[in-house]
Amino acid sequence: MKIAIFLRDLGLGGVERCAVLVGEALAARGFAVTLVLLGGHRNLWTSRIHQVQVVDLSNAWQPLKPWTWLAGWRAARRIAREHDVVIAGTFLLPLYMAYAATRGLKKRVIGWVHGPFYELDQFAKMNPVHRAACQFAYRRLDELIFVSNHAKDSMARWLKCSAKDAWQVLPNFVDAAQSIPTAVPRISNSPLRIVFIGRIATEKQPHLWLDTLAALNAKKVAAYLTIVGDGPLEDWLKKEVEQRGLSEQITFAGRQENVSSYLGEADVLLLTSSFEGCPLVVLEAMPIGVLLASTNAGGVYELFAERRDEFVVDEASGDALANLIIAQQTHAAELSVWLKQRAEHYSQAALIERWVALLEDAGDV
Repeated sequence: MKIAIFLRDLGLGGVERCAVLVGEALAARGFAVTLVLLGGHRNLWTSRIHQVQVVDLSNAWQPLKPWTWLAGWRAARRIAREHDVVIAGTFLLPLYMAYAATRGLKKRVIGWVHGPFYELDQFAKMNPVHRAACQFAYRRLDELIFVSNHAKDSMARWLKCSAKDAWQVLPNFVDAAQSIPTAVPRISNSPLRIVFIGRIATEKQPHLWLDTLAALNAKKVAAYLTIVGDGPLEDWLKKEVEQRGLSEQITFAGRQENVSSYLGEADVLLLTSSFEGCPLVVLEAMPIGVLLASTNAGGVYELFAERRDEFVVDEASGDALANLIIAQQTHAAELSVWLKQRAEHYSQAALIERWVALLEDAGDV
């Protein structure tokens, strides 16, 4: 079976990472997988791509040059004709092209949804034209794959409809080839080692990182924060750190392609997002046994089932996160063991079987 996944490009974002991991895992199971780049030729995954074919159509199709649209559509349609299943790897350009290029071909088309669209639109205020176009396409795709139940429910709210029977939930998984470091034990009576990994951006609510550290200080709990990542609010954050007098407790590590070592040296992963689909960084931390203190960011709580209250706060405040971190330390070893066991539910071996079952269940197309 031939699978084409339409993407914008192959940067280091979560969508691209998921496409590479799923594509390579399917290729290892005998599927012919093509990643189709529509918006740019960037490919930062060459060292990880071994069996998947990458086709760059970005020169044929340039959104800001209308005279290229027909040629781009024709190129995408040729790809669609050659494949049994076309997956829109994300919204906007990949969604538009997957929908348009398959009209009349009787191909199986699947939309892959990585985030909660209702919350995303509320936060980012999507351009009205793009909102209408995305809603038009998603309403006409019978099959959608969501990374969490929260994302699925959010899509139904955004489209103002009931979820379809063909809408399925397939959580993200971590690369089976990724090495899992041995956790470095904290020295007795040393400060708690807290890490944030991700973009320094508004939707990550970086003020909560500082509020949490300040709340721990007020409660006489020594802690140290490492920030791994970069983003548009980095300069603001560094100035805020200085103004609050927290410079001695915070390290900026910058963007890192491999974050495993930072997780292995941490006691707590801090996640303060306004919204999430199925965050890969949490899945990467679980097999190591790193504790998590998170805001109630949608799909995050699903990862912990009935124990969500031990990892997720309802109130997005530094005080609430600090109280959760302190409470976790009373039974940190037990929580760590549970997280390692829980990680097995999100292993590549388990979830790729569900991908295979979904793709082989062709139905009537």
